[in-house]
Amino acid sequence: MTSFLRVSMAVLLVAGVLCAHAPSAAAEDSPFYVVLLGTGIPLPNPARGSASTLVVAGKRTVLIDTGRRCMENLVAAGFQDASIVLFTHFHSDHFADFGEFMVNRGVAGATTPARVMGPAGTRGLVDDFLKLYSLDTTYRVAHHGEHWPAGAMQADVKECAPGVILDEDGLKITMFDVDHAPIVPAVGYRIDFQGKSVVISGDTKPTPKMVEMARECDVLVHEAMNVQMLTVVRAGLRTADPRRGQMLEDLMNYHSGTLEVAAIARDAKVKHLVLTHLVPSIAPTDGAERIFTQGMSAIYTGPISVGRDGMKIVP
Repeated sequence: MTSFLRVSMAVLLVAGVLCAHAPSAAAEDSPFYVVLLGTGIPLPNPARGSASTLVVAGKRTVLIDTGRRCMENLVAAGFQDASIVLFTHFHSDHFADFGEFMVNRGVAGATTPARVMGPAGTRGLVDDFLKLYSLDTTYRVAHHGEHWPAGAMQADVKECAPGVILDEDGLKITMFDVDHAPIVPAVGYRIDFQGKSVVISGDTKPTPKMVEMARECDVLVHEAMNVQMLTVVRAGLRTADPRRGQMLEDLMNYHSGTLEVAAIARDAKVKHLVLTHLVPSIAPTDGAERIFTQGMSAIYTGPISVGRDGMKIVP
């Protein structure tokens, strides 16, 4: 490749990133849809970022969690900012990219503080991120001057109790408690818009509240763990690495098995079940997904989608 072509490609790449805050064409095609930005877990998988989901509701975007590689996949979806950021809980795989999200708001030209909502603890998380990035912000202001927007690294944070936390112009967001003990608080969200509904489980083991909140929803985006796969791994670790074997045992105690998720979708009469936060973090292939979902269709007869980063779901 000639140096001219290399430079040209670099310029096009930068230009694309700078313009990525513009709404994607998909937003005009479907006024309400979901994009999976991260479907993995804390363990690195080149094919999967960690927990993050985008819900597009007309001209507004709701970003639920900001896990690793959230920002890259948000840009790939055609956005560089979000109208609202929601947090489900405070494991690092659900917030790791928040600082980079804030910086890229500045690149996109954000002039108002980020709107952030979540359970108790959200304000402390956001304040700590902004403090961590304070020296970086000083550099950018000194370098770019008036071209670096003052609102870029500011946030309007609201800590919420379970219930309806937003009801504006046809967009309704309801927070509800889930069971991720010993992690407290841990919440999920139901988002209603134009007669359609999307429910985001967050991290949880099965709980009656999930069935209640997902009742007859159009899309349920639920975490999923394949117990059979993990049982095989656990058996090997008990001998080879007891410490990690116990950690795996702990993990299995506060997530939802695939068959349990299928039962939740059945009991709630969900129209479309989407699996995310996949444990183990399988390859995004048809074969791996068939094994991962084995037995689910015998319980829940509706459509089941195994999430892949970048996947779009229209209710």
